[in-house]
Amino acid sequence: MQHTSGHNFAGRRLAFGVGIAALAAFASPGFAQGTAWPNKPVTIVVSFAPGGMTDIVSRSLAKELSQEFKQPFVIENRAGAAGQVGTEYVARRPNDGYTLLVAATGYVIGPVTLKKINYDPLKDFEPLAILAKAPNMIVVNPAVPAKNISEFLKWGKAQESVPYGTAGAGGSTHLAGELFRHLSGIKMTHISYRGAAPATSDAVAGQIPVAIQDSMSVSAFVASGQLRPIAVTSAERSKVFPDLPTLKESGFKDFDVYTWLGFYAPAGTPADIVARLNQAANRIMNSPEMTERLKAQYSEPVGALPVPEVRKYVERELVKWRDLVKLTGVQAAE
Repeated sequence: MQHTSGHNFAGRRLAFGVGIAALAAFASPGFAQGTAWPNKPVTIVVSFAPGGMTDIVSRSLAKELSQEFKQPFVIENRAGAAGQVGTEYVARRPNDGYTLLVAATGYVIGPVTLKKINYDPLKDFEPLAILAKAPNMIVVNPAVPAKNISEFLKWGKAQESVPYGTAGAGGSTHLAGELFRHLSGIKMTHISYRGAAPATSDAVAGQIPVAIQDSMSVSAFVASGQLRPIAVTSAERSKVFPDLPTLKESGFKDFDVYTWLGFYAPAGTPADIVARLNQAANRIMNSPEMTERLKAQYSEPVGALPVPEVRKYVERELVKWRDLVKLTGVQAAE
């Protein structure tokens, strides 16, 4: 009798131990998320309104990721404050791989221009990939008489004020405008919008005479003649606008401001999920089909960077914008 009881106790103890091990394995982030992820829809938060470069690229990426991982990747636009609203939202989401972020250059500019910011671009996120880049452009409504940068300077200096629209305070287009204002002496007044699309629409409608936008967001309007390009703000001429001069060529030394898009997950997202998203995003964004699609939208891929190189890219951009702000004294609105 004692022998049987002892055998039953040992069996129960063994079963209990196996049960605990199984529960521990199931509770492990690597087990639950690494092998099963994704087992439900994934949300990609886009930190700008629909219609601009960030939104256009994100939707193309989401479609391909949905096919790659056999789960829906759903776009959720959370616009405002040059991308800060959406970015801060994702920083507070669980790090389970089900809420991701696509943000523009304001992701690294905000921390060096804004006093109130509730995320750290290096500590609060896992950089997944650099998706695309595009030169910023100064475009004008056709009612503005200027057809090149020298005519624009002459016209602008004769105005009491030149309102210009951008995708929001603290983004690369805003900083490009403020740097241009600082160096040109034109009395430019920044008009902040909740994304590139509404700013571009107002420029087309003549509500504002000038917009500074990434080339993707204004390309269709430039092609149709509804907006006239004056210059690009990158150091080198755009491959898709080879005849359009740079501000650097026009005498603004070291003017090199462009828009790029980053793909991120909340800090602490399991390394295997980060690696899988990095590899998938790199493959998608650098495929011949996507490269052609980006070219048609006046932008280009950055290249297939592994995760450590993505982080280094973000770190370099933080230093670049910190130095630019220190040099010019440019400050975004609070």
